[in-house]
Amino acid sequence: MNLRISDRLLLGLYISAEMRAFPSAKLFYWTPVGYSRKKYRELVNRLQRLNLIQRTVLEGAVNFRLTGGGQKRLLHNFPALALTGKSWDGFWRVVMFDVPEAQRQERDRLRRRLIKLGFGRLQDSTYLSAYDWDEAVFESPALFLEAKQKHLGDPKKLADKIWHLDQLADGYQQVIDRLTTRFGIKDAKKRDEFLRRTHQEFLAVFLTDPFLPPELLPADWPAAKCRKFLLQAGAVKE
Repeated sequence: MNLRISDRLLLGLYISAEMRAFPSAKLFYWTPVGYSRKKYRELVNRLQRLNLIQRTVLEGAVNFRLTGGGQKRLLHNFPALALTGKSWDGFWRVVMFDVPEAQRQERDRLRRRLIKLGFGRLQDSTYLSAYDWDEAVFESPALFLEAKQKHLGDPKKLADKIWHLDQLADGYQQVIDRLTTRFGIKDAKKRDEFLRRTHQEFLAVFLTDPFLPPELLPADWPAAKCRKFLLQAGAVKE
């Protein structure tokens, strides 16, 4: 997973506490295995100077919270985060484009941009979203259409097919299953490494999540449960 450490920490704060304070000791779990505490301290100091995070002390423990500037940077780098928790209005948004082979780089850039916005691939040059977007966010010429759900079939089945929700759910469930084994890890260093690896696995799944509205997800969607297990894991004292 090619992700800057600074973005890992900002994502960690967003996932763990949104705009609330979060313990520095647990924020460290969002760094990859092998990343030293010294480098971590240097990085959080730099993020503070950039006004992306804010330091606070609660009951003698150092905490950090995401600032408005930090949230703005996150939404710029990961715009699909803005979709979390939104309801569906019953319309699909369809983006179609026809970029010639001679402009392959532009075409690939547009595809990456659409995926980053949470769109799913319907056909080679046709992408689908459950959300309304300003056409300016595509940053490339594209045809943006709106379609009622009845014209594209059963919405839940379509969402499952386009976004491979079964695979995404399996990814979340695997993280949950791994976290249930942490109780057998007695060595503190091994437990810390385990939690850092598990946080990384969670991020790998989380960053492929299109954050579809609840109306399009299975009733037993495991994302919230997985997040809850992850946040509880670092608080357990074996």
